[in-house]
Amino acid sequence: MTNDNDARKKVTEIINRAQNNKEHINGMEISSEIDLSFSDFTEIMADCLYANEVNFKASSFVGVSFRDCEFIAANFESCNLEKAEMLDSVMSRANFREVQMKYAQIIVSTCIETCFDGVNFTKGNLSGSTLLEAKFRKADLSEINADETFFDRADLTGAILINGNFNGSDFIDANLTDVDARNADFKNADLSGAILCNGNFAGVDFTNTQLNGVKWTGANIEGATFDDGIKENIDKLI
Repeated sequence: MTNDNDARKKVTEIINRAQNNKEHINGMEISSEIDLSFSDFTEIMADCLYANEVNFKASSFVGVSFRDCEFIAANFESCNLEKAEMLDSVMSRANFREVQMKYAQIIVSTCIETCFDGVNFTKGNLSGSTLLEAKFRKADLSEINADETFFDRADLTGAILINGNFNGSDFIDANLTDVDARNADFKNADLSGAILCNGNFAGVDFTNTQLNGVKWTGANIEGATFDDGIKENIDKLI
């Protein structure tokens, strides 16, 4: 236990020094054996930070800037990542359950099988990221910018996507059951095989969108925009 406490203290000292002196952390590796729950990483700037399988539960990452970092299978449950910036990083199998991520940016990053259940990601940015088989159940993605993003086989059951930008994104075989996606932009997207049952897609722009094999049962598409001749066929499936 003493060794664990010493290791946590050492990491904390590095973080505190970087915060106080506004230093940039580069090439740091944090052992998965160190418990960093309830820590303060506010406004830390880091490149090539490796923290795979580390427990950060209930920590503050407000305003951090991470580039080319790895947080594979790390635990961020109940953390605050408001205004966090994570670019070109890997967070596959990480746990972001119930995280505050308002205005956060996860750009051109890899989040395969990552859990974002219940997150508040309003007005955030996921542009260019790979989110294959990720979970966003009951997450709030209102006004998010997620163009050219890959949500293939992702589970967004009950998510809020109001006014979201998903232009050119892939949702192949994704589950969008019970989502509220009013006035969202799905232009040029690929929703082949997706489940949109009981979702609210009123006012959504589906122009030039791939909709082969989509399940529409119970969906609301009032005021939605489709290519010529498409809406009539969808009405028969609802």
